[in-house]
Amino acid sequence: MTAGAADRIGGKGRSVVTEESKRREPPDPRELARRGGRGGGAPVAQRSGARLTSRGALLGMFVLSFLGILVSTWLDWSPVAGASFVLGCVAAAWWTKPRDLLSVVISPPILFFCALLAAKALTSTGNTLISVAEGTVLTLADVAPWLIAGMAACLIIAWFRGLSRCLRDLRGDLRAGNIHADRQARPRTGSGPGR
Repeated sequence: MTAGAADRIGGKGRSVVTEESKRREPPDPRELARRGGRGGGAPVAQRSGARLTSRGALLGMFVLSFLGILVSTWLDWSPVAGASFVLGCVAAAWWTKPRDLLSVVISPPILFFCALLAAKALTSTGNTLISVAEGTVLTLADVAPWLIAGMAACLIIAWFRGLSRCLRDLRGDLRAGNIHADRQARPRTGSGPGR
């Protein structure tokens, strides 16, 4: 008797477990992960390479911006800082998991500003406060076109990778939160225990 015939003995829609059908269990997911997802069980998205979480992408953008600003300060050539910002934005938008794209898209300007303040504080001479303020303003003026280009590239890449879905999810979560808050704030109608 074949395995297919043995599985259908009980009638239409019912199956009988035989020793041969027990041996044909699906592979263990841990075994598939250990083998690198081979065997047809892993989705295409998992095979395409490593994906960053939002924390990893933000850290990478900060480090690239910080190092680019330091190098541009030492070389006295501002395009290095701008190019490092654009590179960080593009890499983060490309390698981040689709569910984390919203935080990656809104964070680059503030990360660049924090990296700029840190780099200028490390390389300041004379009066630290005046040196940091002056260096920050001058660097922001020099790299403004690069900041716009980096943000535009980040938005375009993220949009094609699923940013619109992140925005829909956020909108749905906000609506659900508002409905829940309205229900809690609304006074209860009807008679209470003492009425």
